[in-house]
Amino acid sequence: MTAPSFSPRRGAPARWPARARHLAKRLFHSAYWSLSDYGWVWIGPAPRAGHVVPLHGPPRGHPERLCEDRPLSAVEQALERQLREALGSATGNTAN
Repeated sequence: MTAPSFSPRRGAPARWPARARHLAKRLFHSAYWSLSDYGWVWIGPAPRAGHVVPLHGPPRGHPERLCEDRPLSAVEQALERQLREALGSATGNTAN
């Protein structure tokens, strides 16, 4: 049996050879930037500061069309009241 070519001092952590550390660093660096770029493809660039996209209702033909000119039905009013009560108790605000 032969002795290993690299033996760390007693109590000292084993270190990889410089060439292996450099290769590992390059691989992790490359993987990080590749995954980062892949993520940008899916989420897109961050919006500019102060840029606000105006929100509109659902598109035409959507089953949940918004009709601001019609009052809420009795069922919708009851649901809104329940939501307000639930949100008020969850946040500790009962003034709503």
